[in-house]
Amino acid sequence: MTDDSDQALTASDIAALAKAARLVPSTDRTEVIAAALEGMMQNFDLLDQVEIGETPPTNSFDPRWRA
Repeated sequence: MTDDSDQALTASDIAALAKAARLVPSTDRTEVIAAALEGMMQNFDLLDQVEIGETPPTNSFDPRWRA
C-alpha cells in the first residue's frame, strides 16, 4: 500500500470526484473545494496516527428490549 497523504489534490482529482458525485462545480469553486478537501484529508491523516493497540471489537451489544 502506498502513502499518498503527502500529495496535494489536483484540479483533475476534484473534477473526478465531482463527476462521481454528479456535480458540476464552476472553475472558481474548484480551488475552494480543493482547500476544503485538503483540510479533511489532513484530519484523516491525524486519525491514522492514533495508536489503538489491542482494542477488542465491540461485539457485546444486546439489541433485545428489556422490560
